[in-house]
Amino acid sequence: MSEQKPARYDAFVRKAEKLMHSPARLQRLAGQAARKLAAQGSEGVKEARDQFETALALVKAWVNGEYRQVHTKTIVSLVAGLLYFVVPLDVIPDFLLGWGYIDDIAVISYVFGQLQEEINAFRRWQAQYSQASDKPP
Repeated sequence: MSEQKPARYDAFVRKAEKLMHSPARLQRLAGQAARKLAAQGSEGVKEARDQFETALALVKAWVNGEYRQVHTKTIVSLVAGLLYFVVPLDVIPDFLLGWGYIDDIAVISYVFGQLQEEINAFRRWQAQYSQASDKPP
């Protein structure tokens, strides 16, 4: 995909690379992002909710060792997107109601555009995993 890289994205990638060595910090980040996403209700990131939820699920599955069929660079990109989301003072501050999440949505959309094949593979795995866990023992 030829979308333009969001402003300051590379700085968040560098931060994400540092987090990769700390599963506990990755779990904390995922928790922060999940809480912020849950708090959004019907406004804010509504149109990108599925992408944020998928990013969270993939990072959590990777940290827990459940899903490793993904490049480390993919996890770094997703973590960078989640970091961007949880930081309240990014390019467009989140407190600007109606506008504050535009850049967050742009970043997660950019990340998903770059990683579409791996995201689709994870979604297929996720569907199979949930079907398998739904079956009685």
